Amino acid sequence: MTAVPEIPHPSRSLLEELVLLEGGAQERPVGGVPRPRAGLELVDTPAAAASTPLSVRACARVRGAASATGLGLVVTGIALHLLPLPWPLLAGDAATAAGLAGVALVGLASLLSVLAPRGRWSALQVMGTPLAGRSVEVDDSSAGPAAYGRAHAVGLVLDVAVPDPAAVPVPGRRAALARRLGLLPVGDAATFGQPVLAPADATVVRVVDGVRDHACRASAPARVLGGLLDAGRELLGARAVLGNHVVLDCGGGRYAVLAHLQRRSVRVSRGDRVLPGQVVGSAGCSGAVAEPQAQLLCVDTPRLRVAAGVPVRLVVQLP
Repeated sequence: MTAVPEIPHPSRSLLEELVLLEGGAQERPVGGVPRPRAGLELVDTPAAAASTPLSVRACARVRGAASATGLGLVVTGIALHLLPLPWPLLAGDAATAAGLAGVALVGLASLLSVLAPRGRWSALQVMGTPLAGRSVEVDDSSAGPAAYGRAHAVGLVLDVAVPDPAAVPVPGRRAALARRLGLLPVGDAATFGQPVLAPADATVVRVVDGVRDHACRASAPARVLGGLLDAGRELLGARAVLGNHVVLDCGGGRYAVLAHLQRRSVRVSRGDRVLPGQVVGSAGCSGAVAEPQAQLLCVDTPRLRVAAGVPVRLVVQLP
């Protein structure tokens, strides 16, 4: 059977509404009182969802194309300025035009990443939680950037007490300075290295591994500076933004992405079939993320630069 996890995402009422919506509710007496329950088929084989709204898909495609084209134009403009071409005046004008057009497209992509419609259409995807044990959602991820299908991302961390970083002795001046700046070793986070589980019966269509894990951003200044760095990563592609990640084809035109995995921890390869609860890798701190977590995205295409995020609800498989 399935049950609501010990996390604020989702509440019992939301899950029961979703099960009724998807047609998976069944009446089963519990203590003499009938109640709805979610069927295993909702986790093992996500139902084919209704088409993603055209406005959401169009903005995602335009955003991805604008960011890639804008970056290319900016690089072209810089190259035209630096290369010793035989027609310097014409090259200078072309470089300026390319640079301005590139900056405009990058700005458009940034605006669409924040302001694009996200939609909360009825055909949500129901998937198993990617992190075992009692966990909490890192933040309201639905308010985050929409680029790379992150409009409805769910980031989970273990709900355990951690020691005060200031009370932990640190050998070496460099490490002590990093702590004072709010940069903590990833090993201090309880979630780092925890198994990340496949959320559904799916086929692996993409694996990215080898991106290094960076320090945790524990202070406000560290998060601000890290956010500026992450804004630059938006232009460089899914590897820079999502770090080490695995893309799973769940059928019905829906793809699950397990992002920010630990470096060299991925245990699956392209073409493998995974089952719900199977270990895919370990939680890490790679890519545009402030702390180690298990992050799950559901998107409408494996081409992540132009992917639109799909709303997702989590359930926990109980033995």
